[in-house]
Amino acid sequence: MRKIVLLFLLITPLLVISPGTTFSEQSAEFALVITIDGLRTDAILKADAPNLKALIKEGSYTPTAKTVDPPKTLPSHTSLVTGLAPKKHLTFINEWIEDMGYVEFDTIFTLAKKEGFSTAMFVGKEKLNFIAVPNSIDKLEVVEYSPTSVKEISNSFISYMKENKPRMTLIHFPEPDITGHKQGWMSEEYLNALQRVDAELGNIINALKQAGIYEKTFLVITSDHGGKDKTHKGDHPDVTTIPWLAIGEGVKQDYSIKEKVYIYDTAPTVLKALGISPPQNIDGRVLEEIFTQ
Repeated sequence: MRKIVLLFLLITPLLVISPGTTFSEQSAEFALVITIDGLRTDAILKADAPNLKALIKEGSYTPTAKTVDPPKTLPSHTSLVTGLAPKKHLTFINEWIEDMGYVEFDTIFTLAKKEGFSTAMFVGKEKLNFIAVPNSIDKLEVVEYSPTSVKEISNSFISYMKENKPRMTLIHFPEPDITGHKQGWMSEEYLNALQRVDAELGNIINALKQAGIYEKTFLVITSDHGGKDKTHKGDHPDVTTIPWLAIGEGVKQDYSIKEKVYIYDTAPTVLKALGISPPQNIDGRVLEEIFTQ
């Protein structure tokens, strides 16, 4: 009996799963995260957004997810890709210059690269360079803001995807946030900006289907923060509440997520969908509730 126990103790350490280890069971071959900057949940209902509304029916959704404090683009995106709250990743400012360097923690991209996955980012704000750790992104495109930048971001992704089919991708649309700051959240102009983003969501989904990878893709659509009047400061629910949606093979359809969702739950959940174990000691957790098994 003692020999059996000793043998078990010798073997057991070999079974410990370290961060970044790939599981054999993968529910998705590709992961695509789309952030719609400054999107309030109630705007989805009021805007002409047929694609987003149809996608909500297709996946697992909550209109009451929470972003981080401060509710700003760079801190929230850093939380999204690391699974860490700002008190741990220490990114509180909303600006970036190259001398600042890059996020010092593992991201969904660094972990994907360790597993040999190809990666890409198509974003509408230069500050998001901060999360593009050198050697972790195979294709990085920052599109300068213009009235047509939403379409340019979409077209750039579609063109690259058709040829390269990256396994882990982040798309960031700078609208309707830009219009919210200029014309006010929930203004007619703000809702029209969301409508333009929604049209590009439709184009992206169609392109994924034509490429034959939509059914193999774990898709997350969320936002970095909401907004009120012409800003997104403070802890008002209109500012801190965001939509969070997941769609894909093995994800429950037309399902309302019951548990509380935070933006930093995105990283471990995306990694789980790709079969990569998340880092230990992060704030985010895998949203097991959304998966069928």
